[in-house]
Amino acid sequence: MTSWGGASARGPLRPGGHKELHMACRAHLYIHLIIEEVVMSNKQVSRGRRSSRKKRPSSKENFGKGRQLGYAVREALDDYYSRVSHYNTRATHKRRAVTFIHFCRRHGVADARDIDREFVLSFGQYVRQRIEGEYQWPDGTVDAQVSVAYAHNLISTMNVIMRAFRGDNALKISGKEVLGVCRKSVRTREIQADVVDTKDAVDRAMVEGFCLAAAVMMLARAWGMRVREAILADLDRMMREIKRTGEAAILEGCKGGRKSRDRTVRANEFRMEALRFAIEVRPKGSKNLLSESDTVKRFLLREINPCRLILKKAGVPSFQELRAGFAQDVYEEILEGPSPLKQPIRDQVMDRIARAEVSRQLGHNRISVASSYIGGTRHAA
Repeated sequence: MTSWGGASARGPLRPGGHKELHMACRAHLYIHLIIEEVVMSNKQVSRGRRSSRKKRPSSKENFGKGRQLGYAVREALDDYYSRVSHYNTRATHKRRAVTFIHFCRRHGVADARDIDREFVLSFGQYVRQRIEGEYQWPDGTVDAQVSVAYAHNLISTMNVIMRAFRGDNALKISGKEVLGVCRKSVRTREIQADVVDTKDAVDRAMVEGFCLAAAVMMLARAWGMRVREAILADLDRMMREIKRTGEAAILEGCKGGRKSRDRTVRANEFRMEALRFAIEVRPKGSKNLLSESDTVKRFLLREINPCRLILKKAGVPSFQELRAGFAQDVYEEILEGPSPLKQPIRDQVMDRIARAEVSRQLGHNRISVASSYIGGTRHAA
């Protein structure tokens, strides 16, 4: 028998015994409460009673994604693509979704459940009018003109939003049909990113103190890397592979996670110059252009964004144009002649082989993408 002083009939409790006894009592109490709650819940279910009936998400405002349409759209996109991947895709759709949300508010639609096929077709007509020129609302507000490519992107984002909300493609519309025009991805203007202009931009960037961005310019022009690929490229690995095989694979930072050993680029004098320059200016102790405490986002804001204007001053429109210059070099090296942007195609067989190689070295899986860099195939002689 236990006395009020906490000592049992067999003798006093060992040191810490009061604490153990208290914890054991609490555990027994919790188990008893859980069992009682489960029993009561089962009794209520067997009697056909519930405290509150669960509602299907489709019966709630904005399909259960939130009361405000803008917030609900962002939540729907996050749930559709998952919150742990597709970061750039989600961010891009969210930026474009602002146009669709604005259109909904203008027409008094605050609930995604009220959107029907007639409404999405009216949005398509609105976008079509913005291709032709500025769109003026009844209150005098003007929406700027958009390009054909961006108009198709707006329709695509609207389709994704409604599929994310509804879980089906019942309201999907064709951009080609509703806009009446196809996007033009075939390049027609000559590339403005020769090696001389690139090195001029590199010199300007270094004078301004953007040595790391200058290295990105060199890697993009010499190796055909995207900006993210140039930032994250394992420079030491590339150098080892070149010494062993004479070529290096582009593996880090690939778009959409398309990491493949098949994407190799053979080294030449200019490419080795770019690689050595990147190794020279990279942060101490780092295998790429990022320091240990740096992130890609901070690098873009600190180094890349200020250098976009520097590129333009040197005659290069964008970082993407540097990849186009690389693509043209690869094409002309294989054909031993000018690209379709300079002269008509003479050998269609070699043209297709060169396009396949350009697509591979740029990190694309489709030959047709090469037309965006080196021009189309309609000018065959």
